[in-house]
Amino acid sequence: MKRAIAWMANHGVAANLLLVLLLAAGLFSLPNIVQEVFPEFDLDAIQVQVLYPGASPEEIEEGIIQRIEERIESVEGIRRLTSTASEGVGVVIAELNTGHDKARALDEIKAEIDRIVSFPVDAEEPEVSEVSNRTRVIEIALYGHVSERSLKELANRVQDDLATMPQISLVQTDAVRAYEISIEVSLDALRAYGLRLDDIARAVRAASLDLPGGRVDTRDEEILVRIEGQNYTAKDFGEIIVRGTRSGAELRLDQVATIRDGFEDADLLSLYDGQPAAFVRVFRTADEQVLKIVDVVEHYLAEQLEPSLPRGIKVAIWANEADNLRSRIDLLTRNGLIGLMLVLVALSLFLDLRLAFWVAVGIGLSFVATFAVMPMLGVSINMLSLFGFILAIGIVVDDAIVIGENIYAQRERGTGPLEAAVNGAQRIAVPVTFAVLTTVVAFTPLLFVPGTIGKFLMNIPLIVITVLLFSLVESLFILPHHLSHLPEHAHARLPLWLGFFQRAQDYVQRRLQQFIDGPVTRSVTYAVHHYWVVIAGAVSLLLITGGVLAGRYIGFSFLPRIEGDQVIAQLEMPPGTPATRTRQVAEYLEQTGRAVAATFQADLPDDHPSLVRAVYLSVGRRPSMAGGPGIGAGPTFIESNIAEVTFRLLEPEDRKLSAVEFEQAWRQRAGEIPGARTLSFSSQVINLGAPVQVEISHPDNATLNTVVAGIEASLRRYTGVFDVRNDQIRGKREVQLELKPRARSLGVTLDDMARQVRAAFFGAEALRIQRGSEEVRVYVRLPEDERNTLGDIQAYRIMTPTGAAIPLSEVAQVTFGTAPATIRRLDGRRIVTITADVDQAVITGQEVNSELTNRILPAIQQRYPGVRYTFGGEQREQTDAIGGIVTGFLLAALVMYALLAIPFGSYVEPLIIMASVPMGFVGAAFAHLVMGLDLGLLSIFGIVGVSGVVVNDSLVLIDFINEEHRAGKPMAEAIVSAARTRFRPILLTSLTTFLGVFPLIIERSLQAQFLVPMAASIGFGVVFATAIIMVLVPALTMLQADVVAWRARRAPPSRTGLETVSGP
Repeated sequence: MKRAIAWMANHGVAANLLLVLLLAAGLFSLPNIVQEVFPEFDLDAIQVQVLYPGASPEEIEEGIIQRIEERIESVEGIRRLTSTASEGVGVVIAELNTGHDKARALDEIKAEIDRIVSFPVDAEEPEVSEVSNRTRVIEIALYGHVSERSLKELANRVQDDLATMPQISLVQTDAVRAYEISIEVSLDALRAYGLRLDDIARAVRAASLDLPGGRVDTRDEEILVRIEGQNYTAKDFGEIIVRGTRSGAELRLDQVATIRDGFEDADLLSLYDGQPAAFVRVFRTADEQVLKIVDVVEHYLAEQLEPSLPRGIKVAIWANEADNLRSRIDLLTRNGLIGLMLVLVALSLFLDLRLAFWVAVGIGLSFVATFAVMPMLGVSINMLSLFGFILAIGIVVDDAIVIGENIYAQRERGTGPLEAAVNGAQRIAVPVTFAVLTTVVAFTPLLFVPGTIGKFLMNIPLIVITVLLFSLVESLFILPHHLSHLPEHAHARLPLWLGFFQRAQDYVQRRLQQFIDGPVTRSVTYAVHHYWVVIAGAVSLLLITGGVLAGRYIGFSFLPRIEGDQVIAQLEMPPGTPATRTRQVAEYLEQTGRAVAATFQADLPDDHPSLVRAVYLSVGRRPSMAGGPGIGAGPTFIESNIAEVTFRLLEPEDRKLSAVEFEQAWRQRAGEIPGARTLSFSSQVINLGAPVQVEISHPDNATLNTVVAGIEASLRRYTGVFDVRNDQIRGKREVQLELKPRARSLGVTLDDMARQVRAAFFGAEALRIQRGSEEVRVYVRLPEDERNTLGDIQAYRIMTPTGAAIPLSEVAQVTFGTAPATIRRLDGRRIVTITADVDQAVITGQEVNSELTNRILPAIQQRYPGVRYTFGGEQREQTDAIGGIVTGFLLAALVMYALLAIPFGSYVEPLIIMASVPMGFVGAAFAHLVMGLDLGLLSIFGIVGVSGVVVNDSLVLIDFINEEHRAGKPMAEAIVSAARTRFRPILLTSLTTFLGVFPLIIERSLQAQFLVPMAASIGFGVVFATAIIMVLVPALTMLQADVVAWRARRAPPSRTGLETVSGP
């Protein structure tokens, strides 16, 4: 390595070519890096979904869910199976072990599903797919007081137009019902013509198809044969011949049926600012760019759509990720540039201006070079990767400062420029290399944090590690050459026009030297003489910090809330509630939300823009839970008892009111809703599940209900806990039919009765046709007025094989009951999930979960044997993440120890270095205490950064102590001399690290608040740890020397000469 450093320093062309190569690679890659607000990632999960229209949850569970679970539970790599049986659909999600080959698991699960031959006949083909996190880029609202068909046709047109554009590959209409053709035949018509609904469905199916008929090879050409008979409209279907009559006439379908070409029979309402609406969503796939997609869509809206809008329809952009992306990138870029400027100023004041310039160039080069590998690492430009760069500003400057300052020190001693550059870099190359490697090792466990949160935050350590490695290359092989051109005199004067800066630089360096000669030297001397006092003080600080944490003076929040621009109220009424009643309650929620907005608006200046940009009310579905294709959330089924109201607020940078404050005020204003089953409010951008979520199971349903009620009652007693609810929903009332024994004598089988009843009241699916980009289902059923009362069921007549029509009651026993609206299962057993939200200003989810674990649940298990529970939501993510981090750091600590032991050739000195790491945690903890911040996962990321800086400083300090001692100085004198020599680079490292993140620490914008704990951890942690290690490392080193001396049965090392090192 030393030869390579010398060669590069002497061959400027090679050093400059390497610099240009790294710059060019980064700049050429920059335009191709994906830009997004938060990183997109695939989850370690596989989803199996089966549609079974009209089936109850219990039928889904028995006929679909259990069969899937039995087949795939033995597939290697599955960590957890969660299943949901709802009306008409069954979904099984297989969560995989972290790092397991997902493609292999997908193939194996598909193979197992293909072996299942016992699915119900009317169930559709299973869909097996990866669970992914696809990004919605922009969402367009089309609204106005027009017909539903007009809105849907326009939405389909917009979808088709956008899908043809090369920058866009995935577009989806939303908030509109699917087209459906309903062929309705009355009981009177069926009896009059002796028909069954199945007969009509078969006739429709047989008379509506396109079929290739082969080909004819003539002498001159090949001619294809094609049968064309596909019907597409109500008129087409009406002309189908159902059968011939005895008189030879033909019975057409429109003579026996009413044919409606309309929409599916579902209660769905979408209102945008009080007007009926349809939505079009555009998603980003692969390497598509958010900003380019939005530019294309906005141009299309302005130039093509708006000039041709039908009368009465307006268009608006409901959601635009480009706005969020631009504002957040601008925010972090601004903070990063300010931090970089502060670093440059600090370096210039403490070092030669030219040296500071080249150190700053090294930082920029490391950043630009990182751009070159980001696409290969799968890292985009997003809010977290940009923070990784900000985090790296302070850390990455460490090795450049250490090398540059050592070269500068050699110049101060009169060494020639080239010789100083080579010797200075070579002297410090080994400890700097190992210091960087230990920092890389410290960040490495953060790459393997399990769960969703690990994938979400992975960009930060990836960026920091990459920048560190490029910085090491630049510091060793490029920086020495540039510093070899420093002036012959280390203190060469600056040009006259920089006179003020020259005076400031002289003043700072003079005062720094005075500080080193005075307080620094006295403190280190005291530490050498009284090392037990220093060590006891460090231990006391650790104990005090532990007491502060144990006393909960510092809160813990696993993942801080990320400020967004929307607040959502989700409403669920009892199953079976009419859509009209659900709409009334949803409109009440909208009114209360607008009243809250008006209250806040009244406190603002008259010219302040409206806090609320738009309101989206949906009855029948929850748009926030409806993902795009491939997301794995399953289809969004329409239920008349659910609704959602979404307020979209001004961008965070344009308001002082936080979304959380609006959420809390809205919740309070809305109050309790009479008859509502659940009502929850949310403003979180990243949702890992509820802060409190526990999954309970018991073999006996009655006992399970009692247990659930008891846990909910216990949770409601805690101040700050609200929205306590469970997912055990009592379903709609059911009419249950059981075949009577005498039915067989009439020739009616169970299958025959089931198919006739299903066709009458749900519909017999005759076929599916493709109209444009949409698949349209064709159903044959009874008219609505013959299937909307209980009396219609009792009056329905079953057709026997002989053609006789007999009342349903003669062949079936009719009873009434209820069944669960949704059945959830975990690893093969039914569960009930209890969730709750918390006010973090009063109590955290961690504290509530601790109460559940230590007090509530053990008492429940003691009282009700057989109760099993697991935590889900945020608590499960937290447990997995922290467990992975702890395991990773234990392994990383061993590797760091080995990396430190190799250059020192000692088993003890690495321990001295690593003993300084907890001091960074102490500083970070007290920063959180003073600033009123909660500790969390992001704080841990900052503390890891602190540990890297602290290890680097301690390593170089001990290396110089050893060098001074090997030169013949007594240990005490060597310690003081090395501390005086290395104080300036250690101070500069800490100061630049602090200044790099300081703009973010004092940032007051709402959208950056979730990053403040991480910035505070590294900024204040480094400052505090630096002050401590300047006395702790000398104290521990002196203790080691005395122990070695004692073991060698000789007197402790002489402290002679301490008086002579107290000054310059």
